[in-house]
Amino acid sequence: MVKRSHLLLFFIVMVFVLGIAGFVLINPPYSPVQHKEPVYFKENFDAGFLDTNVWALTQEGDAKARVTDVFDVDPDEGKDYRLRLGLNTLGTRDDTVKFQGVRSIRAINLSDGDEILFDVDWNNQSNGCYLTASFYLCPTATDRNPEEEDEWLKFEYIGVPPGYNARSVIASKADGRLEYLYTNGWPDQRTGRPIGNQRIRILIHDGRISVLENGSEVYKSEDPVVEFSSAFIYLQMSSHSNYPLREIYFDNVVAEFA
Repeated sequence: MVKRSHLLLFFIVMVFVLGIAGFVLINPPYSPVQHKEPVYFKENFDAGFLDTNVWALTQEGDAKARVTDVFDVDPDEGKDYRLRLGLNTLGTRDDTVKFQGVRSIRAINLSDGDEILFDVDWNNQSNGCYLTASFYLCPTATDRNPEEEDEWLKFEYIGVPPGYNARSVIASKADGRLEYLYTNGWPDQRTGRPIGNQRIRILIHDGRISVLENGSEVYKSEDPVVEFSSAFIYLQMSSHSNYPLREIYFDNVVAEFA
């Protein structure tokens, strides 16, 4: 009788244990999976003002007037807010280049498969000589011209005389050493080309980059050119002396996992 009771108790315990094990297998403990957000930086300036929690002003050199604001470029057709950068350099020193722009307050983390996108509008310049519109990824923060920093990646448009056209430049700097990666045919081709509102896409993988302009690839590196793991975003323009107010626009700045 005692033996039968022991067997019955053993049977009940086993049923209980196996029941719990089965429940755990079917319903494992919740463990949240850490997914990377596909978009981790986005700025379309739709708020209608420059958010000082997101952007800091940058500038260098003397200027008669400076403009850094968010501007509706098409008020008759609805809201189309963009970052506006402008410089008036009439009567300024001939031995300095003037810079105006913004820098992201926080650095973005870069990893394999990152994709950076932005729009830059040349604003139909009638005289874009010695005018630039630049985008930088730079691991250090400065309130001046990021080109003076020791490391960065740059995409830039430069006005070509007599002023209607521009050319693109892709360059990098590592340990203070400047390397031009792409110059749009310069100096052999000096006429440049017409540009308007350009969509730029930069893909980063294992430090190598691929750059697309309006959907067409213009440059792809064979070797790594991005050796830093985080970077501040800089949007900038520059002008030489003795030019009236000239303005360019930036919009739709996005950093995401491709």
